Amino acid sequence: MFTKDKVKYVIVVLILLSQSIFIFAQNMSEIPTFGIKGGILLSTVTGDNAIDQYAKKLGPQIGVTGALYFNPKLSIRAELNYELKGGKFANHEMNMNLHYATIPLYLKFNITEDPEFYVYGGAYGSYLITANTKGTYEIIIGDDVITESINENINANLNHFDAGIIVGVGAQGRFNQWADIFIDIRYTQGFFNLNNNKADLRYNFNYESFWPEQNLGTPLNKALMFTTGFVVFIDPR
Repeated sequence: MFTKDKVKYVIVVLILLSQSIFIFAQNMSEIPTFGIKGGILLSTVTGDNAIDQYAKKLGPQIGVTGALYFNPKLSIRAELNYELKGGKFANHEMNMNLHYATIPLYLKFNITEDPEFYVYGGAYGSYLITANTKGTYEIIIGDDVITESINENINANLNHFDAGIIVGVGAQGRFNQWADIFIDIRYTQGFFNLNNNKADLRYNFNYESFWPEQNLGTPLNKALMFTTGFVVFIDPR
């Protein structure tokens, strides 16, 4: 399970970022912006020997983003995204698919202007919409190798809330007087244990001999994300 220290860390980061909006709201130097974004993410799950943490699962990320500016170089950003995370199982052609609704909140600092090269950091909170284990596996019986398929709902066996930190870099340039286009690279690390200890056999894979030698530690989400999209200005520049 997640520790109290990790929970406190995430909560403190979110509170500090949220309070920044109210502290600096009267000194915003630019009109707020909003945008759309989409891309791919490479994810895995650490802390579980059944998952190959070096084999990255490919999934989509789509969402919306908005910003409030403290000055031309510093802004606070929030997003609402759909993200498909999870991992690939070791020794079997199977994926654990975790479908999340995610809200990142972070501070962004522009190193240069027009085009902007920027760095950012903050935290995120995620809610698990649904989850499943899907793919094929092999069972060896004597000299025979039997291939079976699986599409198992594991939603009830996982914690539905996740939270962690995000850091990233990117570039943003002018598309026209109304909009900018951007490209972004982001790393995320979750702090919350995915396993809720309600399943006798983890991930609801109901075969006792499947992972007889594997140990379940503290499975955590980890992902690298590549996204692009448009930022729209309410007033043209």
